[in-house]
Amino acid sequence: MQDLDRKAHWQRVYDNKDESEVSWFQTEPTVSLELIANCQLTANQPVIDVGGGASVLVDRMLALGYRNLTVLDISSAALAKTQARLAVQKSAAVCRLCSMMPQRSRLSSVTNLN
Repeated sequence: MQDLDRKAHWQRVYDNKDESEVSWFQTEPTVSLELIANCQLTANQPVIDVGGGASVLVDRMLALGYRNLTVLDISSAALAKTQARLAVQKSAAVCRLCSMMPQRSRLSSVTNLN
């Protein structure tokens, strides 16, 4: 799938579906929270949720006291849903939401660990 097609695909998904209508939706991201807890991070250490979409992981982390959070996703529609949800909770100011399309050459240099 071409990069622009991929971005358009995820925009359509989040434009047309509620967060709870996607197959990967979790009301409680228990496993992710357990893995994060095992890292023994302080509340101010930076955490980035890559591909976070409209996940509630950031909400749960904020509730646990984490304050240096970034959610990165290709879909600005997904991030808009997260931003709206966090604004209701008055937590948007402590979480950065970023939308980007990494260039393949940069991504492959990061993921190619051989």
